[in-house]
Amino acid sequence: MQKNSYLGVGLGLRKKHFKKVLENNQDVDWYEILSENYMKFGGRPLDVLKSLISKKIPIIPHGVSLSLGSSDDIDQSYFKKLQQLIHLLNPPWFSDHLCFSSHEKVHFHDLLPVLKTSESLEIISHKINTLQEKLKIPFALENISYYLKSHLDEMTEEEFITEIVKRTNCKLLLDVNNVYVNSVNFNFNAIDYIKSLPVESIIQIHLAGHWNRGDLLIDTHGDYICPDVWVLYRKTLEYLERPVSTLIEWDNEIPSFEELKKEARKAKEILKECFDET
Repeated sequence: MQKNSYLGVGLGLRKKHFKKVLENNQDVDWYEILSENYMKFGGRPLDVLKSLISKKIPIIPHGVSLSLGSSDDIDQSYFKKLQQLIHLLNPPWFSDHLCFSSHEKVHFHDLLPVLKTSESLEIISHKINTLQEKLKIPFALENISYYLKSHLDEMTEEEFITEIVKRTNCKLLLDVNNVYVNSVNFNFNAIDYIKSLPVESIIQIHLAGHWNRGDLLIDTHGDYICPDVWVLYRKTLEYLERPVSTLIEWDNEIPSFEELKKEARKAKEILKECFDET
């Protein structure tokens, strides 16, 4: 992994925090934006992006609409807007999810799990190779939370992701909270799952909160990171034996900017304890 791929600890850039971001950006190493929210250029959002860019603060675009697992081709209108955004930001990588979220131009407004089959593998790998070839920067694939498994799967998720990385040389965005949620809901060992991935390709980590319904954990991105996820984050870093760019992800019932920075400081403390040089 390139040395400059480590960015530190970042926050999701949210409109309600724009004023605080511009006043306090020195406290945050980098930002992640939801790509679709910044594809219509102009106004306050563009001004904020340009201000951060001028201060050389990295901004990573993170999408939810590529729908890699769909049999549809990549939407060319969406691709052009993404290309324009990447040209503006000049990020070290961009990311989206291992999922499908649309079919035949119908958008489901959710991230749905893909079948782990040879056909899906071919479709997803082709799309990732096409994106990386045309956009000229690495793509990072994120694991999602899911609540059903299919008997049609031909391989495990770990095997599926590993094969995608082999075919595309893409990077991985490891969502530690999603791993934890799935491990509890489907009764598997979370750190063993992570160790089964092509860990050398992990370029970014997401940390987020979830809702414990009692009989089920639901990924909400709407709460503080729970103690068990912090423990899994530390175990992941210890296994990787290197720091990884980490993002505090909070999308619903968003707290104050100061509260988000407190969560970021927790991640920084763990990174410092694991790696003296960070």
